Amino acid sequence: MPFKCDCCGCCCRSLKKVPALVDFDRGDGVCVHLQDDNLCAIYDHRPEICNVELMYERFFSSVYTREEFFRLNEKQCEKIKNWF
Repeated sequence: MPFKCDCCGCCCRSLKKVPALVDFDRGDGVCVHLQDDNLCAIYDHRPEICNVELMYERFFSSVYTREEFFRLNEKQCEKIKNWF
């Protein structure tokens, strides 16, 4: 089951809060690869931290079930949306 992203783009407009993504910040907290349609121009080659499924497999599968990890990420998505 893939992570359900609604492509709102809010996470891609909040890079100032993610030190690991500083190189992708165009200077105003927005990712340089975010397109006008809220899709990622480098989606197939996006940073590891931007890929929920990959982050789960590589770092969190021994800590959470997939469902728990996705649920935590969905909660964080809602928090980020509330910033806007």
